[in-house]
Amino acid sequence: MPVPNFAATVDHIASRLAADHTALARVWLERLDQLLSVEKRDVFPTHQLLDHIPDLLKEIASYLRAPADQEIAANTAVMTKAAELGLLRFDQRASVHQLLREYQILSEILEAFFAREAAVLGERGDATAAVLVVSRAHQAVRVLQQKTVDAFITRYTETIERQTAQLRNFSRLVSHEIRQPLGVLQVVARVLSGSEAEADTARLVETMERNVVRLGEVAGKLERLARLTRRPDNAPNEQQVDLAAVVNDVVGQLRDMAEARGVVFEVVSELPALTADAGRVELVVMNLLANAIKYSDPDKSVRRVTVSADGSGAYPRVQIRDNGIGIPKSKLATIFDQFVRAHSHLDDELGAQGLGLGVAIVRESMEAMGGIVTVESVDREGTAFTLEWPGATLRKKPATT
Repeated sequence: MPVPNFAATVDHIASRLAADHTALARVWLERLDQLLSVEKRDVFPTHQLLDHIPDLLKEIASYLRAPADQEIAANTAVMTKAAELGLLRFDQRASVHQLLREYQILSEILEAFFAREAAVLGERGDATAAVLVVSRAHQAVRVLQQKTVDAFITRYTETIERQTAQLRNFSRLVSHEIRQPLGVLQVVARVLSGSEAEADTARLVETMERNVVRLGEVAGKLERLARLTRRPDNAPNEQQVDLAAVVNDVVGQLRDMAEARGVVFEVVSELPALTADAGRVELVVMNLLANAIKYSDPDKSVRRVTVSADGSGAYPRVQIRDNGIGIPKSKLATIFDQFVRAHSHLDDELGAQGLGLGVAIVRESMEAMGGIVTVESVDREGTAFTLEWPGATLRKKPATT
């Protein structure tokens, strides 16, 4: 049986969320501005989302007060807003990974808000009610996230189907275009081989040359098509990625782990922007920074991880360097293989555990993006991983952490 202040606790938190919905939307906007590569005014555009993203949070507040059997998915207006966000992010060349991260940030903002309100209530609040409010808010966010992702995937599927149809039609066109000049060339070749008059020979050679040129043009179209399909402009798994923003976000996620081991992060130069799979980029950065923390040297008074970029080569190179315990020379040749661990014998001393998959995942992710990863290390001195992405460009402003 609920205690007397159960309903009052729910009503207080829901009322505060409704009152602060605009401010919370602004906090979300500021967090996304650090993460997204689009202009700030395009994160929640005026005519599409700026007005009703705050309303979406207001609807979540109403949902907290609703009966237990009422679902937010039944609110057509709210679900429409969530779908519009998915379509907008598709047009902005985001990725599913990006959408999931956006909603994760929203959940973090709401968790912090609920924690503050619970502290304000203190003993006047009902703990069970507070837990149920948080649970219901998370459920609402999950439903909205699913609707956003579904809209994104639907648009992606439509795009792929349209591209497939275009390729099929193009193939039929190419087949027809090639078949006709080839037939002419075959006839010319037969006639030319039996012709004795010079005039006939010149005319037939001219006809052959004209059709050879035509075949060359068709071949050129095929080459352009191959380049186009190799890296489609609207591939939803690729987007403009600001590496500085990714590094800052990952550092934030690993902050507690780093502080527990006394590890300090430094970004010592401008970091590049690149077109790549945002999920894989974050996976690479996450694994390398987490390993740098995990294998920091407890005997050193200063434990540092630096991230830098070098633009002197064909493409900018990004380096993640630490002054940790390093990798033994005997392990360097196989460090990118699966299930290889350079310091498994030090697990108890370092408080480190793993399966030896992190660096292998880095290699596989970089290869999937057409990139390169290399490593240099000196045992007990430190390790440096160098990353290179084709098409990366240096940012104009220095990164901050």
